[in-house]
Amino acid sequence: MKDKKFVSIFPYNGDAYLHNIAFDIKKNKGIEALIFFKLSNFLKKRNIEINTYDIPTNKPPYRYVYFDTPYPWNMRAWKTIFFNIKKNVLICNESSLIIPFNYWKILHLFFTRIYTWRDELVNDKKYFKILLPKSSVGIETKPKKFKEKRFLVIVNKNTQPFYPFKLLNSFGRELYTQRIKAIEFFQRTIPDSFDLYGRGWNKPKKYNLKELIFGYERYLAYKGEINDKIKLMSNYKYCLCFENLTNVNGYVTEKIFDCFKAKCVPIYWGASDIEKYIPKNCFIDFRDFGNYGKLLNYITSLDEGVYNDYIKNIQKLLSNKKFIETWFEDQFVEFFYDKILQNRN
Repeated sequence: MKDKKFVSIFPYNGDAYLHNIAFDIKKNKGIEALIFFKLSNFLKKRNIEINTYDIPTNKPPYRYVYFDTPYPWNMRAWKTIFFNIKKNVLICNESSLIIPFNYWKILHLFFTRIYTWRDELVNDKKYFKILLPKSSVGIETKPKKFKEKRFLVIVNKNTQPFYPFKLLNSFGRELYTQRIKAIEFFQRTIPDSFDLYGRGWNKPKKYNLKELIFGYERYLAYKGEINDKIKLMSNYKYCLCFENLTNVNGYVTEKIFDCFKAKCVPIYWGASDIEKYIPKNCFIDFRDFGNYGKLLNYITSLDEGVYNDYIKNIQKLLSNKKFIETWFEDQFVEFFYDKILQNRN
């Protein structure tokens, strides 16, 4: 048997995934838990042990993989980066709205390869295309009958980018403000048919001095936090599905996929080129309406037959082998092994 190899990863900014919690399917509460779990098992079969960067190993790792650029003040992570430049690989998951450092070219000097969803950066020399991997958890959820579903829901944390990061955002338009406007419109217009779920809507934001002093907006549509997003959304006909950013290409996160898994029709606003990745007959594009009043008129006018056509199209998409192989975790673990660890173009 060949000598065991070691790989070290930096699993996003923050400590929640360290101590190898990223690979523990019971302790990892993130949406990507199954992705990391399968990745670890896949590599074990190839005599490769993967650990978070805080775990010491018997031999130095032959590859250091960073899921997003560490914050500049994370001296522990940057010390590791400085001493392993020829082994470093960066995967840019978040946009510059959340982590502007992902796209600072000066920091890219410390990585041999950069994987990004931003097509305009890709040159297949140092910058390579990656599709943000999705977890298949909940994909077998059965659609509920039209008349059994409530009307409209939005499921999001009440969060805003750290203000200096908003100023450093180098591209795209933030949609956090639009989520607030949508919530205010629908809870005012259809209070009995619209629900809001997620963390932070019932308390002031930690760093918002105005809210801490004068109080925060109380949302009457707010129903609380949730444990199972897919199960919850399966009880609704429609879900407001806004990315954090729009006016950009390629930025397709888990949000629209969660709607598909729940067999809930997404009302999408995000990637400008979304139809390059998702058929138009599987979602409602908010850009077709331009305001919430026109959108509401449209979705209230849809009869059961037209609605069920959306659901059938979604089910057909999720049964498409090529689509599954393109987006979900099995594809990603192979991509990680072949491209990121083996440097195969």
